[in-house]
Amino acid sequence: MTIMAELYGKLAHVPYERKDVSNYMASIDTAARKNNDMSKLLAQFEEVKVHDPEFFKKIDLDHDDRVRRIFWVDGPARAAYKKYNDCLSFDATYMTNCYSMPFAPFIGINRYGQSIQLGCGFLRNEQIEDYVWLFEAFLEAMDGVQPINIITDQDASMRSAILSVFPDCCHRNCRWHIMQNAQGVLGNDMAKNEPLRLEFNATIDYSMTVEEFETRWAEMILKHNVADNTHLQDIYDMRASFVPAYFKDRFFPFLQTTARSEGFNAVLKRYVTPHHSLSHFFEQYMKLQEKIDVAEDSNEFKEEDKIFRFWGEWPLEEHAFHVYTMPIYLRFRAELRKVTSYNATHVAGQIFDVVPVAGSVFGYGKRTYRVEANSEEGIYICECSKINRDGLLCCHALRVMTQLGAVNEIPAHYILPRWTVPPDDIIPEKVELPPMPTDRKLSNKERKLLRYGTLCNNWTDYAKIAAESEKATALAEKYMRELGKELAAMKISAAAKRKDKKQPSKNDGVTPETEIGGDGGQGSSTQYEHVRDPILTTTKGRPEEKRKKSGLHLKASKPQKCRGCGSAQHSTSECPSKITPAPEQKEFDFFRDMV
Repeated sequence: MTIMAELYGKLAHVPYERKDVSNYMASIDTAARKNNDMSKLLAQFEEVKVHDPEFFKKIDLDHDDRVRRIFWVDGPARAAYKKYNDCLSFDATYMTNCYSMPFAPFIGINRYGQSIQLGCGFLRNEQIEDYVWLFEAFLEAMDGVQPINIITDQDASMRSAILSVFPDCCHRNCRWHIMQNAQGVLGNDMAKNEPLRLEFNATIDYSMTVEEFETRWAEMILKHNVADNTHLQDIYDMRASFVPAYFKDRFFPFLQTTARSEGFNAVLKRYVTPHHSLSHFFEQYMKLQEKIDVAEDSNEFKEEDKIFRFWGEWPLEEHAFHVYTMPIYLRFRAELRKVTSYNATHVAGQIFDVVPVAGSVFGYGKRTYRVEANSEEGIYICECSKINRDGLLCCHALRVMTQLGAVNEIPAHYILPRWTVPPDDIIPEKVELPPMPTDRKLSNKERKLLRYGTLCNNWTDYAKIAAESEKATALAEKYMRELGKELAAMKISAAAKRKDKKQPSKNDGVTPETEIGGDGGQGSSTQYEHVRDPILTTTKGRPEEKRKKSGLHLKASKPQKCRGCGSAQHSTSECPSKITPAPEQKEFDFFRDMV
């Protein structure tokens, strides 16, 4: 609007408001997508499938060939489901597209405790047959593997469809939704009776077994004389679908509600609005999936600039730091800190009571927990069952371990693989180094190959570390560029030195005075003026005139004449007019003729 105000002179002269601009843009989008949204969406599916062969889609049409139900899931999500099918959160939400079709995502939890999307669907209606179709499409995409545990909101159609399609799955309802619904009808009664409210919450949250819940609920009803309260009776009737005591041995890590689904929907609404088409939604979905992948890849490096310090001095904490991913380690450390909130009392045999030091402990209330410990076999069983519910040891078991002196390592059978640091998916290829000879020195070629192989192996290790995050990769590339510049400068400098060595200077070489006199060039050149050139050295072997000749050389083709005087009696080298033999040469010729 600021730009429009400048165009019209001032803001008061602008003939429309911001909402008018928004409505006009929405009308343009509606006109643009009219009659071609589905064709564009299907074209996007085919384009994605070219780069992602594992991409899965399924569409259901009505009698007018209009889309009634649709489901898709990308290849990486299908691969992730094979590792994280132990717990799903499922919920349906509106306000995501111009058709008012409820969006139904399947949300899982990865090894970092992050929410990941494992497929999504759109339904025209929320009847049982719609959810059955969606769950069957999900099951088809995941090669028939049912989820082990699933949590949804309090929807009867969902429950019926889950019982039909996922019969082996443990289905749990969201505690928050049920309590919110109860708030509307029980809020007035609870506000007038604070002791009832506190006991009601404690009975639901901190009953460790079904038997304990039943006992405490009956005592609460009798104590506060609320047996005629029909709303409390309705909550009691649905107890098996949401009360934690009924699911204490099932894997629902760090959740009792569908908050992960709702949180994911909230993030998704930053990318799309109710006015957008499904093709636009799919574009934003792919961007969001990419963001999730990047967040997972960089999770271990998000605090790399910080100096990390352990909370205590226990070897147990250091072991957890090296075993678990960073977010899971932080959760374990929070549990470890709660150890200081309890005292452990030996009851009998291998039984210990873990009692709060003072007041209430967050997440566990004021109650005492019983732990059965067998330190020899590394077995610690707490009635809170956190190890089954979250896959981590609870503070009560850790407190007993501390008292028994078992503080060095977490027992291997209590380390859930899905929470551990992922195995290396990059296997560096090592260069094979040349063998080291023992009977001789390495040649220049062997030394060069040895240096090359050692550098390649070292840099491969660095590359593996740098590839873990974008920040580490940028750092490695920065130093590689600087190293490249220094090596290039070194190469240029070495080439210049070799060039200088090849160009002789005025004083290069050894003077006759230096070589003969041996006095470093201090001798005089006049004292060697009588020195003459050496004579031709006679080689060993048969004299030339006695050498046997082949048939080609027995007779010359024509007589040879001296080029100096023209005589045929001698050659040019023996011409008397050209050579005057020295006395010592005559003596040599005499002895030669005698041979």
